[in-house]
Amino acid sequence: MIKRILLIFCFTFSIIGSGQNVQNLIDQVDQSSLLNGLNVFSGETSTTVNGNVVTLLNRVSNTDNNLAADYLLQELQSLPNLNVQDNIYSSTGRNIIGTQTGTINPNDIYIICGHYDAVANYCADDNASGTVAILEIARILSQQCVDNTIVYALWDEEELGLIGARNYATAAAARGDNIKAVLNLDMMGFDGDGDNEFDIDVRNIANSIAMKDDIVGLLNTYNSSINLSVNIVNPGTPNSDHKPFWDQNYTAVLLGEAWSNNDQNTAYHTAGDRVSLMDISYYHDMVKICMAYIATKAGVSSNNTNITQSGNALQVDQQGAVYQWIDCNNQNAIVNENRRNFNPTSLGSYAVDVTINGCTERSECFTVDTLNNQNFDMNHIDIYPNPVSDILKIKRSNAQEAVVSIYNVQGKKVLSTNSKKTLNIISIKHLSDGLYFIAVSSRYGKEIRKFLKI
Repeated sequence: MIKRILLIFCFTFSIIGSGQNVQNLIDQVDQSSLLNGLNVFSGETSTTVNGNVVTLLNRVSNTDNNLAADYLLQELQSLPNLNVQDNIYSSTGRNIIGTQTGTINPNDIYIICGHYDAVANYCADDNASGTVAILEIARILSQQCVDNTIVYALWDEEELGLIGARNYATAAAARGDNIKAVLNLDMMGFDGDGDNEFDIDVRNIANSIAMKDDIVGLLNTYNSSINLSVNIVNPGTPNSDHKPFWDQNYTAVLLGEAWSNNDQNTAYHTAGDRVSLMDISYYHDMVKICMAYIATKAGVSSNNTNITQSGNALQVDQQGAVYQWIDCNNQNAIVNENRRNFNPTSLGSYAVDVTINGCTERSECFTVDTLNNQNFDMNHIDIYPNPVSDILKIKRSNAQEAVVSIYNVQGKKVLSTNSKKTLNIISIKHLSDGLYFIAVSSRYGKEIRKFLKI
């Protein structure tokens, strides 16, 4: 930054999976995910880029930040509903841009942005903090359909004079892009005095004052889950990537830590700018207020991905869409199951992708552990005792060959054995205490039960 100082026992059951409200999206901002992202993008820990294990220690423009750009490209390309662009605008500059097109107002554009280049090794606060915040918000919102378009922009060469952002803003103005607002994130993780204050830098350009008011209003609305106090800086600094948008008469603000109260990172523009200097709880709240603003302005759509079971049939509530049913056990699409209704032939866990206007949302996984068909009795199992400490007994209704597997709550298989008996006795002494699932698969289908190890 350049700155001046479920279970189913009845015939009908449903699971909720529709578009989420803003509070739910705020709650999904994950502190551990942010910390991991900071450690990776500032070079504290290694990661994998293009199949190679690397360390992103150096992000200095024109020297060695192409690896960082490749990482950002890879991360955005892994997300659904994004059109990702590797914008190589010069022989030395690359902007990485992900666009999530609105399903109702695609020409109304909201940009959340920050620079990824640096002046030294590490540079966790400046500006891995803004970069990782954008990736976290993209991770969550890309799972939703939105009314208006979101652009997740990661700029190069900010430290050399706002070059990457200026290139984009100038081209956007020439195209006549209807950019409604630009939220620029730069240095947002240092709170040396522990007062939870942050700055909004703003000027009376376009609708920037109203944008500032919107953020303050959201801070008040969600104050039970966002512990921050705001300082309004007007006239705000011109020394970050919002300035090129002001120059084109676009609405924009800078959101960052409280430089206005002289609470600036003590290792600013040095290799001492490490994750260990940052206040991760404060940073978590800073990302939450950014999520609140972008989610509100983008307008999260309400594709109705509720699933209902009636008899053997599953049905998604949303009508008039494109459908694809998914086997949650392996995340594979189920061949030829692309209607609103789906009749599973075996027990298991299923989801459905619902696509409207080119945007896809996936439902929650729906567990089917009872089927009313002629094969059910042939594959029925009972397990006991439950809870269990040492020995688990599985009683089957027949002695046909089957595979008995135990999974932990993360879906990892921890035990598997073949069976040709009606009574199977399995030692689980080696398993840690907790909730597990047991699946018995045979030619008659699969049946799943859960048990508690104590």
